[in-house]
Amino acid sequence: MRISAIRELFNPELKKVEDSSKKTEPSKRKLPASDSTELSQNAKRLSNTKSNIDIVAIQVNNSPEIRPEKIEEVKQKISDGFYNTPEFTDKLAEKLAQDLGIKKT
Repeated sequence: MRISAIRELFNPELKKVEDSSKKTEPSKRKLPASDSTELSQNAKRLSNTKSNIDIVAIQVNNSPEIRPEKIEEVKQKISDGFYNTPEFTDKLAEKLAQDLGIKKT
């Protein structure tokens, strides 16, 4: 058995494989004109989230932790029974409805 005879049988198929690999190789060899980086959508979202967290952290750090005058006011209203009055509950219900977009009938 001669090897050259086998090679001649498969030569057309080998040529096709070689031609297809030559077509794809030059495109792989091309270098980009300049370096570039592209962020995925998740990376962009995380970056925005981090920025928002930083903004909120700054706002929290700049606000007073405890407002004693408000605490004293609420304590006084509780002891006076202000939060148990119909006027307060009506005002609260109206505010909640307004916030939820419910029209008063």
